[in-house]
Amino acid sequence: MTPPRRPLTARLRTLGTIALDKGDEQWRRVRGKAPETLAPARPAPVPSAQTPRRAGEFDRDAALAAYKSGVEIEDRLYNYVLYPGDSDVLCVHYSAFFGEWGERRRARALYQGYFHRMRMFWPLTGYRFLFLCDTFGADHNGAYYKGEDGDWFVERAMDRILDEVQEREGVAADKVVMMGSSMGATAAVRFALKRQAAGAIAVSPHFDLDLCARHQGRERHVAAIVGSQDVEDPRHFPVTREVRHLAESAPTRPLLAIQSMADDLGVHQEQVLPLVEAWSSRGGTVALDEHATGGHTSDHATADWFEHQIRWCLGR
Repeated sequence: MTPPRRPLTARLRTLGTIALDKGDEQWRRVRGKAPETLAPARPAPVPSAQTPRRAGEFDRDAALAAYKSGVEIEDRLYNYVLYPGDSDVLCVHYSAFFGEWGERRRARALYQGYFHRMRMFWPLTGYRFLFLCDTFGADHNGAYYKGEDGDWFVERAMDRILDEVQEREGVAADKVVMMGSSMGATAAVRFALKRQAAGAIAVSPHFDLDLCARHQGRERHVAAIVGSQDVEDPRHFPVTREVRHLAESAPTRPLLAIQSMADDLGVHQEQVLPLVEAWSSRGGTVALDEHATGGHTSDHATADWFEHQIRWCLGR
């Protein structure tokens, strides 16, 4: 009897492990040893009212020790980092594929679960920052904050973390600004529109996942989400084109700040401009920071730029 096939996500992870092993072998030949890996994450205590204020120079290990927490949801561990701040504003940052765009394959084990922009936002003590990370999907490299094989367990977990943090910190939806790059920008806009946040800041965003699979090399990641290799099939549009559908139907309260490069193949012309048009045509407010060159990058997204967009989203 033919043995049953494993779920698509499990098969993709196996392929990813083989690729990692090959990468480690190459690394050993060049450097003499395999890259260091991170120890498995462990649950951390929920921050208390006595959480120390951010001060001094940024030290990643010290920041993680002070502000990292873990919560188990549906038998899965989710870690996050919550910086305290001096106002009632909560900025939620969704990490992108590790490395930052997920192309540095030799460093995957080291950067897996990495919280992006902790250093950049450390000096912005006027705002609270919640850093989220998606370690599921193909190679545990991210599932666009949705889930695997049609089960949106990551999205449910993110909503629960957001609910609990907003309730504990006393932050209303109109004081929340979502942000991120690439995959993180997908989540920032999707959650902002669904939860009706004050705004979203999206850098080089992926909006249509089927187009990202075709142009950005994300076939395996999208396949792990929808549970099918045929990621461009229109039957998957409720998932792969979800952000576009939200832009055409969700209430237009959130302000959208989008930074995009005209030479970002498969993203700028094909995804960003159509969404800007759809949102604007319904009365939504969007600020497009368009650059001629840069490709799929966040080089233009400085700390000053982010702070300006945060204030704009809040009407300040």
